[in-house]
Amino acid sequence: MFDVKHATVSEHITNILASGELDETSVGFSDKSSVGRKPNIYNLDMILSVGYRVNSKRGIAFRKWANNVLKQYIMKGYAINEKRLQALEKIIDIQSRMLADALDIEELLDS
Repeated sequence: MFDVKHATVSEHITNILASGELDETSVGFSDKSSVGRKPNIYNLDMILSVGYRVNSKRGIAFRKWANNVLKQYIMKGYAINEKRLQALEKIIDIQSRMLADALDIEELLDS
């Protein structure tokens, strides 16, 4: 996820748990895979904590994104997903044109 080695992520997880930043009983569980190993699966709290510790390009990009979202929440009280907003604006524009066309057709039929 952050373009670092498994050992690096494991080291950060160990440090996060050892420092008491997160409690092991509340952040993950083991899932038996088809090969018999039990990989650990962690919740969002652990992913965020690791993301703030790793030193990689993807880790830096994650921190920039997360800091921007947090800043928007703190300053505005909300955050906006610009891509979804633009897509919604396009949908509204298309629906408005379709409604206008339908009204024009109805008007022509009534005349």
